[in-house]
Amino acid sequence: MSRRRRSEHPNPENGHTLIVGVVARISGCQNQKELSLEDQVDHAKEGVAELYDGPIEYRVIATKGKGKRLDRPELAEVEAMLRSRELDLLVMDDVGRFVRGTAAKDLWGVAVDHGTRCIAPNDCLDTADANWEEDTIAACRDHVAHNAHTSKRIKQKQMNRFRRRGEATAAPIFGVVKPDGAKSYDEWHVDDRMYGEKTAVEWIREGKALLSRTLDCSAVADFFNKSDVPTGPCAKGNKWTGRLVRGLYSNTILKGMPYRDKRMTVKHHETGRRIPVDNPDGPSFYEVPHLAIINADEFDEHEHRLREKNARLGRRESGGPFTRGPRTRTRFPGQHAVCWYCGRQLVWGANGKKDALMCNGSREHRCWNSIGVPGGLLAGRIVDRILLRLDALDGFDDQWADLVRSTYEDRVDVGRERSQLSADRDRLESFRKNLVDAIAEYGIRDEFADRLEELDERERDLERRERLLERRAAEEPGLPGSVAELREEFDESLHRLAIDSWQMGLLRQLVPSIHVYTVRLCDGTGHPLPRARVVVDLAAGMEELAANSEL
Repeated sequence: MSRRRRSEHPNPENGHTLIVGVVARISGCQNQKELSLEDQVDHAKEGVAELYDGPIEYRVIATKGKGKRLDRPELAEVEAMLRSRELDLLVMDDVGRFVRGTAAKDLWGVAVDHGTRCIAPNDCLDTADANWEEDTIAACRDHVAHNAHTSKRIKQKQMNRFRRRGEATAAPIFGVVKPDGAKSYDEWHVDDRMYGEKTAVEWIREGKALLSRTLDCSAVADFFNKSDVPTGPCAKGNKWTGRLVRGLYSNTILKGMPYRDKRMTVKHHETGRRIPVDNPDGPSFYEVPHLAIINADEFDEHEHRLREKNARLGRRESGGPFTRGPRTRTRFPGQHAVCWYCGRQLVWGANGKKDALMCNGSREHRCWNSIGVPGGLLAGRIVDRILLRLDALDGFDDQWADLVRSTYEDRVDVGRERSQLSADRDRLESFRKNLVDAIAEYGIRDEFADRLEELDERERDLERRERLLERRAAEEPGLPGSVAELREEFDESLHRLAIDSWQMGLLRQLVPSIHVYTVRLCDGTGHPLPRARVVVDLAAGMEELAANSEL
């Protein structure tokens, strides 16, 4: 193995055919073309032909994806090939085509440990060289620095053009028109065309008046849909929704002040993803008074009222189960199962059926697989398979019964809690009486006001404890008489939660992957039917189950 790595010309491990892995990647940006992938593969083959003149078998991995992403499936595929020792040589244009950052050096280390030689001709890297590791780290540093500097340069250039001339514009919304070839907001104009009985400006102002009265974006959406008001030139659908209305009336271009850099991204180093967050410095604005449709003071007032109304409905700024999670909650297996053909997630709502799943790519006309999948049936079948696995465990029923009994025994003693609550209320009343006597003797003072406020807070806390105690007493359950009855209730509850509950997140850990594909009878008769390939891993949820049992 060591002689082969040091040799200038590679030798096939099987003695007759050189197995070569070729890695090609483009980021998938607007100006990049698929032809670039073919160029990279051809370049790699030319380099291998110069090193070896015998029979060669190529394993090509050509993908589109961001080089900073560490959770790309092709990386796991390449690592599996390296660990299986099936490759004699791994070739790429430069190490940044593999992955950007020192993770590339780590994967090259895996290749060297398993006898695979790696070459990146554009970086002049070859693991046959003794100093390949430090040279690879230097190349990784250069690629990361180049990417970071390019990003900063582009952002600075666009922000400078925005502040000086109103360029680097955003997508136009309903009510404003961006002429062909326009580069600046100064060239935009208000849409004065008629849509039914009114112009776009009149529809926006009428919708704003309704929103100010109701503070309900869905009501405005229904009003617009009933009046056949178009959604705008860049909207995905042709129907107004509450979210679309909220986005329209929160866009500051309606008051003649478009913005830029309201959001920024921070890197999540474990996966390489860039996560969008609010810019702590706030957005930058450019004034274009001729685009103002709503008075600035009225805009700010109704925006403040909407934010105040919805303050408790949004996700938490930090902490909590939904922090930096998906923006919409969904039932299992929605947004977890994926399409076998395009790799996109399956979402609820297929061909007009709310309880069916459908490939999200088909909704966006990017995947042909538009067949609906009965989500409830799929979740139920998965639960059946999990229960079969549990049945196969020795003594599961007895262990489950012992766990439930111990949980019942640890429940709060309602009588003891009521006695404690009564004692706390007596102490509070005594303290309040003493405070009233002190006020009568010494008069009203500032420290008495603080004490009264503290008493009110303690009174509210006692009321909350009393309500919680009464609810616990009312919900005191009865333990089933036999293990069979307990198991039956467990099976029914698990099926119900899997199908109806948004909070059954444990199933996403127990079932790491669900791939849905389509089959048809061999003779071509009948309709295509969906089938799913499901991976169940009961060990994946053990840590969470152990943590929950300690609470």
